[in-house]
Amino acid sequence: MAKEKVITLKVPVPFGSETVSELMLSFKLKYLRGHSLRVTSDGKGSGTVDLDFSTLLDLSAKLSGRTPAFIEDMDEDDQGLLIQEARDFLLKHLGGGSPA
Repeated sequence: MAKEKVITLKVPVPFGSETVSELMLSFKLKYLRGHSLRVTSDGKGSGTVDLDFSTLLDLSAKLSGRTPAFIEDMDEDDQGLLIQEARDFLLKHLGGGSPA
């Protein structure tokens, strides 16, 4: 069973005929299909993980069951919180087992 988490939005989002005040995130491994991480190294044992914004936006949409357009209409702080959840989920499962 997938882990779920409710995020209460600081600023409700009017979208179509509804106003959304919370999102139910469902963390399913199948949502990671098609996503990858690129790790670069400086040759001295240090590296960085390269994540582009569109990857995090798409994954955020999948986790929340909403469209990328909905995510883009969210308040910036709420967007940041959702994108952080997506980033942590991605890094946990594709980045060696722990978020950066």
